[in-house]
Amino acid sequence: MTSHEYASCPTDADFDPLSPTFLADPFAVLASVSQDAPVFYASSIGYYVVSRYTDIEAVFLDHETYSAAITQLPLVSLEPEAASILSAGGTAPQPSMVSLDPPAHTRLRAPTVRAFTPQRVARMEPRIRSILKQLLNAIDPSAPFDLVAGLAFPLPAAVIFSFLGIPEHDWQQLKQWCGHRASLTFGRPTPTEQVHHSENMAAYRGYLRSFVESKVSAPDDSFTSALLEIHTKEPDKLTREEIVSILYSLTFAGHETTNYLIGNMVRRLLEDPQRWDAVVADPGLIPVAVDEVLRYDTSVPIWRRVTTRSAKLGGVELPTGAKLLLWLAAAGRDSDAFPEPEKFDLARTNSSKTLAFGKGIHYCLGAALGKLEAQLALEALTCRFPRLRLVEDQTFEFRPNLSFRGPEVLWVRAM
Repeated sequence: MTSHEYASCPTDADFDPLSPTFLADPFAVLASVSQDAPVFYASSIGYYVVSRYTDIEAVFLDHETYSAAITQLPLVSLEPEAASILSAGGTAPQPSMVSLDPPAHTRLRAPTVRAFTPQRVARMEPRIRSILKQLLNAIDPSAPFDLVAGLAFPLPAAVIFSFLGIPEHDWQQLKQWCGHRASLTFGRPTPTEQVHHSENMAAYRGYLRSFVESKVSAPDDSFTSALLEIHTKEPDKLTREEIVSILYSLTFAGHETTNYLIGNMVRRLLEDPQRWDAVVADPGLIPVAVDEVLRYDTSVPIWRRVTTRSAKLGGVELPTGAKLLLWLAAAGRDSDAFPEPEKFDLARTNSSKTLAFGKGIHYCLGAALGKLEAQLALEALTCRFPRLRLVEDQTFEFRPNLSFRGPEVLWVRAM
C-alpha cells in the first residue's frame, strides 16, 4: 500500500472488487489486506474501502454524515445515451428508497413500514411452504441437480412477486429486468451493454407504473394494494409514483439477496457434511445456521455511502464527497466483533449482530421475510434430502457485480 495524496491514508492500487480473483474468493483477498489499514483508498474504483465492523456500524448509524445517495449509483460513468434512456424512463429522477436520505427517505419509508407488517409477513408462511413443496416435487433426486435453478432462484422470486400481487405470467420478465439492473448498477458494463441495460430498466420502471395503475381499479390483499390504500387516505404523504419507487426497490432486493442467501447457506453447510448432518439431527439449529451464514458469507458483501462533510473514520481523514465502499463481508470476519471469525460455528451466540441487513434508518425492510424463506427452505431440504451432498470437483461461479454474491450454479446430489 501507498499513501493516498488527497486523504493521507493508505492506497491499494491492486484492490478491485470486480476482478476475477476477488469474485472467485474475496476472503482470500481480505486475508492479504493489512490489518493496520481498516480504511484504505482503492484507486481502481475511486472509493475508500471500510472493512472494520465498528467503522461500518458507525457509518450506518450516522446518516447525516454518510449519505445513501450513491447506494445504487452505477460504478462506471454512464454513456450519455444510457443516461438519457434512464432519465426518460423515470429511473434517474425518482431514485429508489435505499438511495434516499431524510426527509425524503422518512416520508417514503413510513408508509412502507405500515404496509409491511409482521402479520402480513407471517401470512406468507403457508404460501412459502406451498412453493417449496412444488419446487421440491419437481426435482428428480435420482440424479445430481442444480439447487440454484431448482430452488434458490425461483423460491424468493415467487414469494416477493406474489407478496406484491404481480401476476405469475410476468415473473420471468421481471427476473430478467432485475438481472439487467444488477449488471448496470453494480457491475462494469461496456458502453453498448450500458445502453442495453438502460433500455430494459426503463421498460422495468414502465411496467411497474402500469401495474400500480391496474391495482387502483382492481384492489386485492397484496402489499401493493395496501400501499394504494394509504395513498387514497393520505395522497400527500404517498404518491403513486412513490409507490412505483417502493416496488422498484422490493422487486429487486426481495429476490436477489434471498436467492444468494439460500445458495450460500446450502454451500457452506455441505462443504463440511458434519454441519449439514448436525442440522438434520437438530432442526432447532436452523435459525442459528441462517444467521451464521449471513455473518460468514453474506449475500450482500458490499454496500456504499458518500460523505456529506469532512469526517474521520478508522483514523483516516475523509473529505466531503468521499465515496465509501462498506465491505460488509469483511465486517463479518472481524475478530473484534466475532471471536474465531474464520470458523463456521453453529454454536456461535452472536451471529445475529451481523451487518448483512444494514443498520439504522436504512435497515432492510425485508430482513424478516428473507430469513423466514431461508429457514423454511433449509427445513424443507433437510427433511426431504437428509443425506444431501455437494457434487465433487465443481467450480463455483459468481456474477460480476459489487453487492450481490452467491453461486450461480450449485450442483448437489441426494444420496
